[in-house]
Amino acid sequence: MVLAACKGEPEAQVASTVAAIPYLPYPPQAVVTARSGSANAAQITFQSTQSPAEVLEYYRQSLPSTGWSLESDTEDAVGAYALYALKEGHPIWIRISQKPGSPGAVVAVSGAVVDTTKANPGASTVTPTGQ
Repeated sequence: MVLAACKGEPEAQVASTVAAIPYLPYPPQAVVTARSGSANAAQITFQSTQSPAEVLEYYRQSLPSTGWSLESDTEDAVGAYALYALKEGHPIWIRISQKPGSPGAVVAVSGAVVDTTKANPGASTVTPTGQ
């Protein structure tokens, strides 16, 4: 048995969810199924028992009422919904798709770490920290 270790190589840093998605909007009736990211971004994946259309309607209503500016609301070529929103300079991307073999939805919420001292809270540009 051979174990290959990467000694001396630094572990890849993953942004904290709080830094990348400080106002994380949880989808309704959902559980977290995965978390991934990089030093300047994070993604949380949820599975919801609600349909993609119900989750989409939830976000269309709840984002503006909780201070998010819904900048983009589209449907892609495979029928998944894609939302882009901003709150106090923090961007989020939400992708809502059909859960395979189930009436429920898969919801991926992604965010980027921003330096709000440089970013214009009303702008749609993202300024990663460290730049």
